[in-house]
Amino acid sequence: MEEIFKARPFKVRNADEYELANILNLFVSPINGLTTPFDYENSIIKGRMGSGKTMYLRANHAYYLYGLVPSLLDNTSELILPVFIRLSDFQHLTEPSLIYRAIIVKIVEELTSIYLHLQDAKRLSKLHEGMSILSDELMSANKFSMSIRQLAKLGSEEYIERVTNEFGANGSIKHSFLEISAQWKEVNFAEFKKKPNPGIKDIEECYKNLLQDQEGKILLLIDEAGSLDKRFFTNEAGSTFFEILMNQFRTATFIRTKIAIYPNSYSDMLTETRYGDVVRLEDLVTSQQGYSKFRKKTIAIIENYLNPENNEENIIKSTDVFSLNENKEDIYGDCLEQIIYASNGNMRRLIQLLDLTMNIAYSENNCSTLITTSHVIEALKEHAENTESLFSEQEKDILNSIITVCKARGAYKFTFPNMSPVLYKYTNKSQEYNIVNVEELGRGQRGTVYSFDYSFAVLKDIPTHYMNDSERICRDRSLLDGRWITRVSQVNEELLEQAAMPGKIEGEIDFLHNDSGFIKCDKDKKYLFQESQIIEADKNKTISLGKRVRFYPSNVAETQIATYIEIL
Repeated sequence: MEEIFKARPFKVRNADEYELANILNLFVSPINGLTTPFDYENSIIKGRMGSGKTMYLRANHAYYLYGLVPSLLDNTSELILPVFIRLSDFQHLTEPSLIYRAIIVKIVEELTSIYLHLQDAKRLSKLHEGMSILSDELMSANKFSMSIRQLAKLGSEEYIERVTNEFGANGSIKHSFLEISAQWKEVNFAEFKKKPNPGIKDIEECYKNLLQDQEGKILLLIDEAGSLDKRFFTNEAGSTFFEILMNQFRTATFIRTKIAIYPNSYSDMLTETRYGDVVRLEDLVTSQQGYSKFRKKTIAIIENYLNPENNEENIIKSTDVFSLNENKEDIYGDCLEQIIYASNGNMRRLIQLLDLTMNIAYSENNCSTLITTSHVIEALKEHAENTESLFSEQEKDILNSIITVCKARGAYKFTFPNMSPVLYKYTNKSQEYNIVNVEELGRGQRGTVYSFDYSFAVLKDIPTHYMNDSERICRDRSLLDGRWITRVSQVNEELLEQAAMPGKIEGEIDFLHNDSGFIKCDKDKKYLFQESQIIEADKNKTISLGKRVRFYPSNVAETQIATYIEIL
């Protein structure tokens, strides 16, 4: 256990930092049912920042690279070349035609560079390393599973020697792919880059030279589409360059694309199924179905990260490190429930919180220990404190006023009409560091609904759950005994002013007569009130016996009265 903690298995959470050899062992499929992430088909991968889009594409890249050598050694097998490109490489370009050109050039360059993986001994060694620790499930799913199993049994040096000898000695058409691609890169590529307007025809020409005689195919893996200039996706006069590009890929029989898209962005315009099926990478963890699905993925992720080399003899279970319910059907009330809520269904944040929680648990006793809910709560508070420290004192004051309003009204969701510019500073960071999230964008007369980040709600004691049988606050924040609060608090300038008033207290309506009555507080202390003292923002709300209110206590002669009354 000590070694597990000190190894910090969750310290890396950026997909680009993972070694090729480990990608498939860490990857957990987000797809259920008959389809797999590695089907040779068009797909649109959707998810917010940190949801695992890059991991999904890199897993595909690794999967097809591992199958490359076996397919070349087997003359009867189909050859599929994976091409991985990041469109963020072209975010410095603003002219749509130049972006289009740069993408075409990059695809051809990557196609003709595949041979490097098969000529460089270090790269071959990495391919073999990854292949040798593939899970049985992934290995069996590959069309070349028998060849992969045979090659995986070889030592690294034996593997490189066999592949090198096979490629050098065997003069079949398929193996000549190496010579053709190297020659094309050396002779044609320099001239190709000089072309003023390269296009899909040039990719087709490259394909004919490299793959057509071998009945090969191309899999384009396109990451970070949303990083490009918005003019690439907009054109009032007709089709955009992005649409032109995707239509050209769609109609090319030898190309399939898997493209990563930010939802609700300029790039999110491929709405027809001809561009591929949508793969959504985020689950709504506040719903029972979404939570259950994400929990299964979370446990799989934990066990994959704890066992990066897939050593079946010494498998470390999630229950060896985290205190989880023994009954698999009982999915609420343990430390994992709190981690999942705080992740908000975001993979990168999930990994971040797992790492932080392990650190908290270890530092508490300066040794490894089973992680409990109390460790998780401390980790969430530390994360929220770190996030809060990024803001100025003035920004914190505004935030605290909103918090006071929401706490008084028993809600973690709120609307604040016409204040989007003010709230933007709290919502525009990455998913790891947002204090406020946008729950639902406003439309027409309907305002935008915001919610406090779960970790921040834990730190500031903002209610997120009611008890199942009442509107009492559920302190455990668990669906074991509670339910998520659906109420949305209305915030405005008047309520913020009221929240800033010192000395306000709470009570409930104890007696009503016409437009006046009494409010009962702690120790049965009573205050006279009149409806005229209700603040403007709450005048349209109905009052009834037992209704909770917040007010400023005052004295007139011998009578204690309530003023500046808020209806909660």
